[in-house]
Formats: sequence, structure tokens, C-alpha cells
Amino acid sequence: MQNLSENSKIPVIAWSKTRNLKWSDFKKKSNFKSRASANSAIGFESEPIIDHFEIGGKFKYEILDMDFHAVFIPRLSWVVKGTCSTNGESLLKHEQGHFDLVEEIVRKSSIKTTNLFKNKFFAIDGKNKSSTKKNAILQVKKIRKKIEDKLKKQLTWEETQYDVKTNHGLIKWQQEKYNKRFKKLR
Repeated sequence: MQNLSENSKIPVIAWSKTRNLKWSDFKKKSNFKSRASANSAIGFESEPIIDHFEIGGKFKYEILDMDFHAVFIPRLSWVVKGTCSTNGESLLKHEQGHFDLVEEIVRKSSIKTTNLFKNKFFAIDGKNKSSTKKNAILQVKKIRKKIEDKLKKQLTWEETQYDVKTNHGLIKWQQEKYNKRFKKLR
């Protein structure tokens, strides 16, 4: 079995039921050209786990798990200085909502992804076990990229809806609807 993690070289915070974002997590200097008061850099990490084997002289592999995670990237996230003291709590809650959207998408997609690969075996070319492992890893990376691209499109759409409906957290009753929805994740 092999874990194909391409763990980020940039430190990330994995989404957790017990940990919410804090302003101190936002490490990048604010973008003075932006009209926004804060920006959360969020995304996905995945750690595909595959098993290689040989049957009748033919090499095959099985994807055991894609294991996607929602992540927040502190070094790419920023908040305008002074914002924390003016409307900081509600804005931070809104930014947490962006992170929660990623987690929501990951949870929904993990069931589909697991079922997509469950008990499916893939033939792989190669002259020996070592070369077939390399080819399997390349194939799984391509599969993972396709899944990540779909997740990113969905996240972009969901984030746009979130920001439009809440006007970036300023429409309190809409933000509260999302807060209740996200509370179910915890």
C-alpha cells in the first residue's frame, strides 16, 4: 500500500469540529488594493491510498481511499488592520463560513468518491513492479486532479452564492441561516 500524499509545503490548518479560525491565523499582510476587509485562502488536500498487486503476471492497482481534507492556508489569508476591533466577530464568523463550505463539499464528495472506486481494480502497464507503481501513481494523480477540479468549481460557485446572499456577512439574517447550516458540521 502506498500513500500518495502531496502534503503542502505551505503550512495549513485542517478543518476541525473543535477548532474555529482566529484572527491570528491570518498571517499575510492585507491587500490594500482590495475592497474586502479579509480574505480566507481555503482549499483541498488529498491523500490517495493505493494498493499494487500482480495477478497472473499482470499488474493492477486499487484506490483504497482518496481522503480529501478541507484546509485553510494562513500564509495566504489576510485581514485589514483594525478590522478585528470594529466588526471583527461577525466578519470572522463569515470567514469561518468559507472554510466550513469546503468541509461541507468534502463530506458530500467523499461518499461519491468512495463508491466510485470501491472494489474496482485498474490494469497498469510496466515492465516490473517498480515501473508499474510509478505508472499507477501517475494515473491516480490524474484521477485526483479531475476530482479536485470538480470540487474547486463547486466551491467557487458555493462561495459566490454565500457572498452574494450574505453580502459578505453584512446581511445578518442570511448569515445566520448559513451559521445554522454550518453548525450541523460540528
